[in-house]
Amino acid sequence: MDTRIMQTFLLAAKYENFRMVAEKLYITQPAVTFQIRQLEEELGGKLFNKYGRNIQLTEFGRLFEKEAKEMIAQYEKSITRLNSFQQGFQRTIRVAISPLMAETILPSILVRYTKTFPNVELSIEVLESIKISDAVEKGEVDLGLSCLPGFPTIKSLKLHEESVSLVCRHDGYDSETGPIIDAQNLLESTIIFTDNHPTYWERLKEQLKTSLSTYKLMKVNQSYVTKRFVLEGIGVSFLPKSIINREILEGRLLEVPAPFLTLPTANMYILYKYEQQMESDFVKFISNFYIS
Repeated sequence: MDTRIMQTFLLAAKYENFRMVAEKLYITQPAVTFQIRQLEEELGGKLFNKYGRNIQLTEFGRLFEKEAKEMIAQYEKSITRLNSFQQGFQRTIRVAISPLMAETILPSILVRYTKTFPNVELSIEVLESIKISDAVEKGEVDLGLSCLPGFPTIKSLKLHEESVSLVCRHDGYDSETGPIIDAQNLLESTIIFTDNHPTYWERLKEQLKTSLSTYKLMKVNQSYVTKRFVLEGIGVSFLPKSIINREILEGRLLEVPAPFLTLPTANMYILYKYEQQMESDFVKFISNFYIS
């Protein structure tokens, strides 16, 4: 089936007017009509009903529209793969990564992995950790880098464990002359941004409720947004060390000890279903990767 004719059909379905399709494709209107008739003969069914100068999909046409979009998408995907091969890439490995890791370790991974495996093309999809296991299980991606372990039906390898700290915007004082920040007063007097990590917040909120006389919680489900709000001085939060290291070193954030709380840890996992060569190489590479 000619993909150009399918493209003509999809434009006709979109604009419901052969003249507009002809103008978009820089061909004559009779040429558009001829292509649609060719397609109808090939498929054995009528695709459009005509109403004056306009057209409308038949029931058969609406069914084929969905199929045509899928066929065009697969065709374009195949062309992309062939172009990648011609450019020297021998395979694409699809990786789903959580937003937290996308902000912290992804840039370093990309640089080092592409240098180590120059003939492998990385395809990155950013997904919430809770969705990554399902994507790996269904074969939508080859591997996942997640804050959560995977389903029992796939493999989960714990990559890293790090501490979580209470952080606030830097107060401008140096560590020797500045006043001591009391964690309890801080938490009772400002907004606490919660739910920016998928594993530790429920237990942490229970501790806050029993340890503080008053508090105000605000749910912000993205860690990088939480960090932005804390940097602006809007409130405070508990964040993994990997996402705040740079701001701590640059003197933009302060870690505040909270000895009355049992602070959690945050884990990172690599999830995969198959142990083929490409996946095994990636798992081995990531396993040896130093995460600061």
